[in-house]
Amino acid sequence: MEDEWTANANEALTISLVRPSASAIEKVSSFHPNFTYPVFGEDERIFGYKGLKINLQYDARNLRPHLSVSSAKKFNSVGEVEAVNIREVMKEFLPGVAFQTRSDYEKAIKDVQDTWTPPGTLFKTTEKNGETYEIWRGTLADPAVKQLIRRIQVTVLFFIEGGSYIGLDADGNDDPDYSLARWAVFFVYKKQTVPDASEKNEYIFQGFSTVYDFWMYQHPFSLSSASEKNAPIQRDDSWDLPQGDLDLADLPGRARISQFIILPPCQGKGVGALLYDTIFDLYIADASTKEITVEDPNEDFDLLRDICDLKYLRRNVPEFAALKVNGNISIPEKGGFLRNNTQISSDNAVGSSTDGIVDMAKLEEMRLKSKIAPRQFWRLVEMHLMSSLPVSVRPQADAESMKPPAPKADQRVYSLWRLLLKQRLYRRNVLILAELETTERIIKLNETVNNVEWEYARILERLEPKTTVNNGKRKMNGETDKDAPSSKKSRTDDV
Repeated sequence: MEDEWTANANEALTISLVRPSASAIEKVSSFHPNFTYPVFGEDERIFGYKGLKINLQYDARNLRPHLSVSSAKKFNSVGEVEAVNIREVMKEFLPGVAFQTRSDYEKAIKDVQDTWTPPGTLFKTTEKNGETYEIWRGTLADPAVKQLIRRIQVTVLFFIEGGSYIGLDADGNDDPDYSLARWAVFFVYKKQTVPDASEKNEYIFQGFSTVYDFWMYQHPFSLSSASEKNAPIQRDDSWDLPQGDLDLADLPGRARISQFIILPPCQGKGVGALLYDTIFDLYIADASTKEITVEDPNEDFDLLRDICDLKYLRRNVPEFAALKVNGNISIPEKGGFLRNNTQISSDNAVGSSTDGIVDMAKLEEMRLKSKIAPRQFWRLVEMHLMSSLPVSVRPQADAESMKPPAPKADQRVYSLWRLLLKQRLYRRNVLILAELETTERIIKLNETVNNVEWEYARILERLEPKTTVNNGKRKMNGETDKDAPSSKKSRTDDV
């Protein structure tokens, strides 16, 4: 009986963007959530209905929500067994305006003025694929911005695994104003002419991102000394707080991208890359921001981020674009040590930074200037260096592709690149690997390196589309932006 009266919550819930028309309310787009377990439990099942339909509609402009529930038949309560009260469950996750009558909702939508614009300040306007997109920027300290986020952030639960609401304390109350002001919010809208009224424009919501500004302690050091050969970075322990009045906005900070949502119907059009690049460029130009990070990214966002960051570095940092593996390194047959500065030696002697596989000090300068977090930056270095490997040894995403034996010189460069990759993976997972026997440790590390090779090859094929031939069949690999998070998976470089 339970199965007969149980519905799949992901299939029963439909989310729609709507807009007013001359005679009624019409749908702009509809889609289903990826997850509903934060709302309806781990099993994502709803008991007590046959033919259950849950419709969550949003005005495509100001995101005014409306929830409606219908079914072919509802379970009659037997003792303590009763149908789930869906409206009561959803009251915890939606603002009260979502539960008004249908007639009131339709009237409210039609009453929105033609001159309505998104809250905040217009930050960027761009043309893409023949469409006009606008990015608006504000903070949660702005009541209009906060209202829009309160209305739409249930999508964070539906599309980001492990996602949570922002701007609230443990009791569900608003954070203090000073904290809300540190939340930057970016809305992306498509702007188009109103059907049957070419002199008017309308906004269609595409997605949003939130960024929190953290204070960042920086241990003072000198960059100039790092660029001198054989000179390590010099720290200065004589740091004191500035004297006099202190503007908190001028303190060094770390910008952390917390939420990033592009609605499913808007994906695959480069909108996600547009939003990410806009945020990145803003904080690159902000002198007080020292680092740009991402809070617990999922696999799809990682791919978007990798492609955008690699494009940025290749386009804006000539030294990065020119990076290659230093092939003038000797690899001992046994007893070699891969040192922290990538110096390979048969003893414990530490050479200069430029004597290693790559110039680590120079790369650290690039990283600080580009404001990319350490782990992300070194992944990008590895990816870019892999793209510069000779074709004969460069890893490919197509595991079935066959290559003739590579020249020894090419194999040697490839081995050096793998050593560089192994070094980072080993340091990152040293505590886990230390628990394994030596043989098992080597096997596990090599498996992880192989997985990361495949991941990098897949990203580079998206970044550098090309035509390959495999088993007589031609395959096209083109760049297509997959902009929004769908599920959270472990990174392949985690042992």
